[in-house]
This record gives sequence, C-alpha cells and structure tokens, in this order.
Amino acid sequence: MTSGNIRPTDMERITTPALAKKFIDRQIGELRAQIGDKKVLLALSGGVDSSVVAALLIKAVGKQLVSVHVNHGLMRKGEPEQVVSLFRDGLDANLVYVDATDRFLDKLAGVADPERKRKIIGSEFIRVFEEEAR
Repeated sequence: MTSGNIRPTDMERITTPALAKKFIDRQIGELRAQIGDKKVLLALSGGVDSSVVAALLIKAVGKQLVSVHVNHGLMRKGEPEQVVSLFRDGLDANLVYVDATDRFLDKLAGVADPERKRKIIGSEFIRVFEEEAR
C-alpha cells in the first residue's frame, strides 16, 4: 500500500537550502499568478499544514490573504495566543481571531459519541467560516 504523499517524478529532491529556496520561490510565483488581485480566505488552525500554507500565501499575496483562526476551546492552553502572536505580530498577517469557545462547548455539552462530536465540530467550523467570509 502506498501513501498519497509521493514526490512527483519531475520534481527534484530537495537536499540543500538552495534547492528549498528555489522550490519555495517557484511556489510563490505560481500562487501569485493563480491568485492575481483576488482575496484569499484561509482557515488557520495553527497546525503544520495550515501554517505552511499561510506562510507561503503571506509571501505571495500579503494582505490579500485573510487568515481566520477559530478558538474552539479544545486546544492546548495558550495555543490560540501563540498562533495570533506568530502570524499577526511575527508575520504581519491579516488575521481574524474568533473566540468561539462557548459556542463549541455549548454544542458539545452532553455529547459522548466521538463520531457525533466530530460532526458537530465540523459543522460548527463551517458556520463560523461562512460568517467570517461575509
């Protein structure tokens, strides 16, 4: 069984800082060409994936990127503040912080089934992002 995380055959293996810079610069150029003067809305969890995407988009389009970080009340203590500090203060990101702790915890109150919790959390995230996109 193979994973979906396979390097394309035409992509050079990144083995040096110079090759990493070349790859990043190419990605930034492609993002700029694709986005043009449009706005981009990004759900920024603070995890590795969304953080890397945010960093690339900030370099590519700057303030055209609106990153939304939702505090759902289920993160480690101080984690939402770290995300805000890193992106808003450190990278000068156009960051919207939404403290939806009460909203999420109210929806999850009394729910024991993990699958039901997952669906509630996913649905609530969608609602929050729809509201922020307006």
